[in-house]
Amino acid sequence: MTVNLNAGLGAVTALILAALPGKAVELKLQWQPGKRYIFDNRADTSMKMPLPGQGLIETTANMMLRVHNDVSSHKEGVRVSHAFASVRMKQQMQGLEMEYDSADPAKRDGLLGTVLKPLTETRFSAVYDNNGALVGTEGLDDLKGAQQMGMGKEELEAMARQSADFLPVKNVEVGEAWNADVDLPMGELGGKVTIRYVLKLEELLEQKGRRVARVSMTGATKEADAGEKKNEILRTEVKQATGTMLFDIELGQPLEIETSIFLETGLPAGIPKAPGAPGKMPLKTVSVQKLVGVEDVREAPPAGKTQSEGKPDETAAAESKEDKKARRKARRAKRLQEKADAE
Repeated sequence: MTVNLNAGLGAVTALILAALPGKAVELKLQWQPGKRYIFDNRADTSMKMPLPGQGLIETTANMMLRVHNDVSSHKEGVRVSHAFASVRMKQQMQGLEMEYDSADPAKRDGLLGTVLKPLTETRFSAVYDNNGALVGTEGLDDLKGAQQMGMGKEELEAMARQSADFLPVKNVEVGEAWNADVDLPMGELGGKVTIRYVLKLEELLEQKGRRVARVSMTGATKEADAGEKKNEILRTEVKQATGTMLFDIELGQPLEIETSIFLETGLPAGIPKAPGAPGKMPLKTVSVQKLVGVEDVREAPPAGKTQSEGKPDETAAAESKEDKKARRKARRAKRLQEKADAE
């Protein structure tokens, strides 16, 4: 039997580095001009709506977005142009199921198609300074997105801000913790809830030759100020918020962020409920964001303009089997439709 001493040595070295006191690392968001960062975002949501005479009616939704982030230089730092390369969603309620897939012509219509199709045409940009902080957005005032599905201006801005918000503003050591306030817009429910997270650098890992920081997170509702409470129609309370982030230190990007949020929405305390009115609505969302590739592209144009494809570099992920299959399926469906129309 051959013993792989190199593998064992690497593991021991990683453990020693993680245990060394005073070994502070910089967790800073970095965007390199001329690159496209490709992220897959999945959100699984379940909500129970209390209806008079029917009890709790559960609605579930599964949404998958592939987002292209094309980076170009900007006087403030960098401009990151966001585009939704693909959008997929399934929704179930009272035995009924709806499905939308931007890559499948047979699944582009219906109610979900009406509200999600504009999202594939949405283009907007986020501007980050040299420290990785979001300093502004472009293109959100002329948004064509799916506001009805919780993808309006506030939601997209929060999405652009999230990764930067999770990171500390100073170098941190293993075992060190920091706070982060993250806004969660409530879409059709109105308003927003702010989650105060406590994040902690749990350990430093080595994955495929790259240094990766594992960060844990737990959160709770940050109490709103008096003015916000006075104007609120519904009160949303975060019952539990947990998550984990794997952050590539050299690349300056999160490889994966997984969060689980359980909250309840209802009338604010002290306001009597009308007879037969619904009570509190529990809602749970599990979301996963993964970096699936980095490609070379020409300098990204401002929001609203198209971007040419580039040549992938050594860190880029090839097109997935799922995407290839969906693309081939869409081409076959188009040919069959053209043949049927001709007959």
